Amino acid sequence: MIVIYWRNLTQFLKQRTTALKIVALFFLVSLSIPIHAEVWLLTHSNQQVELSAKQIRAIFSLRQKNWPDGQVIELVVMDDNNDLHKQFCLDALKLFPYQLSRIWERQIYTGTAIAPTIVNSEQQMLDTIKNNPNAIGYTSQEVSNEELHSTIVD
Repeated sequence: MIVIYWRNLTQFLKQRTTALKIVALFFLVSLSIPIHAEVWLLTHSNQQVELSAKQIRAIFSLRQKNWPDGQVIELVVMDDNNDLHKQFCLDALKLFPYQLSRIWERQIYTGTAIAPTIVNSEQQMLDTIKNNPNAIGYTSQEVSNEELHSTIVD
């Protein structure tokens, strides 16, 4: 009789241990998957060029200063503390915002580049890019507007 109870108890513990391992594994996997929102690159409708990740990084680090047609690129960005700016820096540029700021400062103070335009909101970014056909920026969602062109950043 004791042997039967012992076998039932060990089988119950084995099944429960397996279930606990599965739950723990699911929990660990769900924690390791980052919550990822999309970032959209935003340009004026006149600049509907497809940009590679390398070109986006070159533009935002002020190494590429002109569009293919020769026009000077105007960067429109948000403040370093803005969540969208942080996400754009990490996802699109693979840089921390402070690293990007250092790159900008170095080029601005040496006179080799013009400082980006800093806006306070996405609406202000949309308005700034609408008014400047050579501007480039980013937004948190796709923009369907005749004057603007948005592409998702991979």
